[in-house]
Amino acid sequence: MSDPKNHDDSRVGTVDEGRPGDEAGAAEARVDAAPAGDGGEPATAATAADQEVDILRSELTRTQEQLGEAQREAAEYRDRFLRSRAELETFRRRVSGDVERAREAGLDSAVLAVLTVFDDLGRALQAAETTDDPATIVPGVRAVKESLERNLENLDIRPIGEPGEPFDPNQHEALTAVPLTEGAEPGTIADVFQAGFKRGDRLVRPARVVVYRDAEEG
Repeated sequence: MSDPKNHDDSRVGTVDEGRPGDEAGAAEARVDAAPAGDGGEPATAATAADQEVDILRSELTRTQEQLGEAQREAAEYRDRFLRSRAELETFRRRVSGDVERAREAGLDSAVLAVLTVFDDLGRALQAAETTDDPATIVPGVRAVKESLERNLENLDIRPIGEPGEPFDPNQHEALTAVPLTEGAEPGTIADVFQAGFKRGDRLVRPARVVVYRDAEEG
C-alpha cells in the first residue's frame, strides 16, 4: 500500500505547481483586457479631434465660398459704378453743351435786336445828311427807339425808372437829391440820367436817377 503521507505530499505539490500557472494566466488575461478598457479614452479623444478638424475644414470651405461670392458681388458693383460714372460724365458733357448752346442762342437773340437798331440808326444818319432841316430826322430817331423797346419787350426786358415814380433803392441808384418843387412828392424821381432794365423779376441794370429830397431837408 502506498503511504498516505506521500500521496498527500504529491497532491499538494501538484496543486502548488498549478497555482502559479493559474495566476500567470489570470495576469495575462488582465493584461490583455487592460488595453481595451484603458485605451478607450485615447481613442475617444482622437475621434473628437478628427470631428473638430472636419468641422473647421467645413467652416473654412464655407468661408472661402462666401469670400468668393463677396468678391464676385464687389466686382459686379464696381462694374456698375464705372458704367454709371461714365454715363454721368456723358450726361454732364451733353448738358454742358446744351447750356452753352442755349446761352449762345440767347445772346444771338439779344444781338439781333441791337443789329436792327444799328440798321435803323444808319438809315437815320443817311437821311440827316441829305436834308437841310435836322428836325426832320427826329421822327426817324424816335421810331428807332420805339423799335428797340419792342425788341427788348420780346426778350422780356422792360425799362424801369420814370420821373414821378417813388424812389426804390432795390431798383434805382440815386445820383443826387434836389430841392422839392411845387407839385412834386418828396422821395420821388425828379429826373432819369440813365434808364434801368429788368428781365422778368431780375434786375439787369438799376436806373440812375435824381431824387426829390424831403421838404425838411431843403
